[in-house]
Amino acid sequence: MRPIRPGNKVFIPLFVVAVALLATWYSRRDSGKAPAAPAASAARAESAAPTRTAAPGSKQAPFDFYLLALTAHAAFCADGNARKAECRAGSSVPISIHGLWPERFEPGKYPRDCPGPPLSLRPDSEARLAALMPGMADGLHEHEWRRHGTCTGLDDDIYFGHTYVLSLHVVTALGDELTTLAGRRTSAAELRGFADDYEAGLGDTLTFHCRTLRGAPREHRGEPYLVEIRQCVDNSGPDARPGFRMNCAAVNRRDQGCGSGFRIAGRRG
Repeated sequence: MRPIRPGNKVFIPLFVVAVALLATWYSRRDSGKAPAAPAASAARAESAAPTRTAAPGSKQAPFDFYLLALTAHAAFCADGNARKAECRAGSSVPISIHGLWPERFEPGKYPRDCPGPPLSLRPDSEARLAALMPGMADGLHEHEWRRHGTCTGLDDDIYFGHTYVLSLHVVTALGDELTTLAGRRTSAAELRGFADDYEAGLGDTLTFHCRTLRGAPREHRGEPYLVEIRQCVDNSGPDARPGFRMNCAAVNRRDQGCGSGFRIAGRRG
């Protein structure tokens, strides 16, 4: 599918950005040395690309694009999950990684639970991922690999490396805003505006998903809260890796349950 570049801004393909980081991780496999700085240019990044991109024993399932799913973490914990390890730990991340899902254009027809090897992340990859995926304390990364990652055909370090790079971009764009808005009402239009202030056109690559929370304050029960942010990304990179961010409306993905406004949960709901 032709990549959609919002406005007049020309995006460097996301796989080039990710490769710059992933190449340094792979350089540690045999040397055991600290990683060098990421490649300074797209050309250097591509030349440093790791050669092992496929997971041994896996087979890529047909899919059309990716959905990056990010959780509004305080809302997750307030929705009956307070006893989970990631919530008991008191993580302060406003947005956390749920997963990176291979998708089909027709909703609900995504590949899932594909044959593949068990998850075996390198320690440095696992430590980096944990910073944005507190759900690892409850085995979320293993679930996401079995359910979705195996269907991409990618090596697990490559798959979660792209997940981290994509997520970090959205967290950087919106994380502080969600922290500031905790306990208050906002709208999808306002959050898209914040995203566009960070990078022109970014807002159109995001969808917002809301529902009521079991643990919401009494005075706000029944009101929608932001529970998830998703980003549409094409699979135009090498070996169907994430390529360009996409306008979600072009692949029929839209906001759900948020109406004209919704609340942002704080750490106490």
